[in-house]
Amino acid sequence: MADSNARRPMSSLALRVASGLPLAAAAVLVIALVPLWALAIILALVAGLAMHEYTRMTLPGPWNSPAILGLVLAGALPLAALAGGAALAAALVLAAGACALAAVSEGDNSGDIWVHASRRAWGVMYCGGLFACLLLLAGLAHGRALLLFAIFCVVAADVGAYFAGHLMGKRKLAPSISPGKTIEGALGGAAAAALLGAVFAFFWLPDTVPALGALLGLVLAAVSVGGDLLESSLKRAAGVKDSGGILPGHGGVLDRVDGILPATALFLLIRMLWWQ
Repeated sequence: MADSNARRPMSSLALRVASGLPLAAAAVLVIALVPLWALAIILALVAGLAMHEYTRMTLPGPWNSPAILGLVLAGALPLAALAGGAALAAALVLAAGACALAAVSEGDNSGDIWVHASRRAWGVMYCGGLFACLLLLAGLAHGRALLLFAIFCVVAADVGAYFAGHLMGKRKLAPSISPGKTIEGALGGAAAAALLGAVFAFFWLPDTVPALGALLGLVLAAVSVGGDLLESSLKRAAGVKDSGGILPGHGGVLDRVDGILPATALFLLIRMLWWQ
């Protein structure tokens, strides 16, 4: 997310909108209408794509059995979440162990073994585990509205940051990680997320007053910026501009969900602690 595009020509906006709007509309329909088991399958497939991008960036090399195992494990976690949070926690532990065993099979160098194991295990949790949190949130009471709330707040922060950064951005937010991001863009994104959060809560979240919706929007916007910077650091370390090229004008799967995944996981935790 964010205003990393603040310095791109505005012509790129047309491509982003043309490819993004149909995708956004399809995502809303899927979240709102499909059964939970079907949503789990969709999230499993997308998590596998995300893990593919992550593996290409952090563990380049031949697609051997450990790499394929990482894809399978990442896709399996949203399916495990169908059985609830306890099943997901157990699956995460087992996945980490499986990544360690797979790393052992890659070679005799103990340093390489644990570098590979930690990177692959972290990727499985990052891609599969966070996508599984989307399913857990959707499975709560009024969960589809809650999931849309979290996603819409992050998207509002993204859009607000784009335009605020393009029009007013001067002070760099994190120049060593993502030079295009500005403090003005982040503030504009936070304001947009707060406004959207208040409006959404007023109309579609009967247990959440607009003021709390605005506060949640601010929190989700802040976390989404952190998620975006995290993914930007992965890309910078790998020397790539985008995580992939599957989405014209947007890059890869991780480029589109880098802010949504951690924000949704935090929102799930907040709901579980405060509302359940």
